[in-house]
Amino acid sequence: MSSNQDPQVTAFLRERYGNSEGRKWLAGWKLPALVIALIGGSWLIWSGSHAANPEIRSSLISFTSLSSTSMEIRYSVQIKHPIGNHQCTLIARDSEKNTVGEIVDQIPLGQASSTRMVIIPTRLQAVNAAIGSCTSL
Repeated sequence: MSSNQDPQVTAFLRERYGNSEGRKWLAGWKLPALVIALIGGSWLIWSGSHAANPEIRSSLISFTSLSSTSMEIRYSVQIKHPIGNHQCTLIARDSEKNTVGEIVDQIPLGQASSTRMVIIPTRLQAVNAAIGSCTSL
């Protein structure tokens, strides 16, 4: 085996197997992968922090069936910016998960945090209640 190889053959083999000196680190697939990773990573951080800090947080405390035509629900709500109108949709369901009552509860202006007790009128006997959604108007 000789150590004297033809320079053309050496250059050809380096280029063929990706060992050429002319290749840069950001050539080929590496630059698009870096751009996608930066954009995707920043979007992932933004979406995680946005979802972790919602405008309105609500949590169900308890519910009680008062009669065959009414359900009482107790829930708490925390509002990040209490300026403006806010409302929560409350739902009563029967044993087969059908909605038998629904009401929209308006949150009083200026309250950042409150515990509310609301009676939901129902058309049939309700067995559970839930907070459908809370929104800012």
